[in-house]
Amino acid sequence: MRKILALLSGVLFAVSASGARAASLDAATILKDFNAVVFTSGSTGSDIEGAAVFGGNFSGATVYNNPRTTALPSGFSALTVYGNLTGNTLNMNNGASLYVGGKVQTGVNFNSGAGGKKGGFSGPPGVSISSFEKPLIALSNQLSTLAANSWLPPAGNNEVINPSDVKGGVAVFDISAQDLKNIGHYGITINTNGASSVIFNVSGDTITYAANDNQAFGANKILWNFYEAKTVTLDSGIVGTVLAPNATVTSQNWINGSLIANAWKGIGELHSYGFDGGLPSPVPEPASTGLLLAGLAGLGLLRHRRRP
Repeated sequence: MRKILALLSGVLFAVSASGARAASLDAATILKDFNAVVFTSGSTGSDIEGAAVFGGNFSGATVYNNPRTTALPSGFSALTVYGNLTGNTLNMNNGASLYVGGKVQTGVNFNSGAGGKKGGFSGPPGVSISSFEKPLIALSNQLSTLAANSWLPPAGNNEVINPSDVKGGVAVFDISAQDLKNIGHYGITINTNGASSVIFNVSGDTITYAANDNQAFGANKILWNFYEAKTVTLDSGIVGTVLAPNATVTSQNWINGSLIANAWKGIGELHSYGFDGGLPSPVPEPASTGLLLAGLAGLGLLRHRRRP
């Protein structure tokens, strides 16, 4: 009996521990705290304002270490590179710290922040890039199943996109790559209309975004989910988080929000507007669900055996 109780305790503890680890890097927290998460390699000639993580190699210009007073994610450097640091000299501003898991193959300038404090090299974060991949891919898939409750206006220039009145809930647009391409090149304005978040689910494996959205208002409530995309080309500035976990993203201009991509080729700046809008409840990981069911079944069997 003691062995059975010990086994069941271990199963339930494993479920609890698994849930705790997932909670520390759940999708909502990642989208809020990180300006960029790229599962493989990335490069940019422009600034990254907030915390960034690269699963492969990285070549960059300047990391500003959260100038919008966003706290650095606990246990992470301003820039985390699991592969090699390459390219031209990298500037780490405002006392920013840097972790490189591979080789440092370029110069690094650690520039002072408030109080004259400089950053430096730091130790590993304690998690692998898969800890980012799993929850973000799961979120993208989950969002893609949401039913649309808002619709684009007729295609034209200088469009104003208004979601339906969802009474403070999540506004969802379901559009195709061609719908997105049809939006005028001269600018769009996206209003949140009181929604807790505005989700654009965009289908298609090849995406081109050419509309220019100059606003910053609402950037932390807007999310573009390119759930089928293998290639995403952003020819102009875009407002909101870009969630493209399976794609190589090429950004020709700024992004007012977070970037989630498989790989990244950047020209424009990444501006730190962490996503804090409403999201559906996360789907439990299959492994955790299986362990929980096994534990509950075992407890049921134990109770049955104890009956007179």
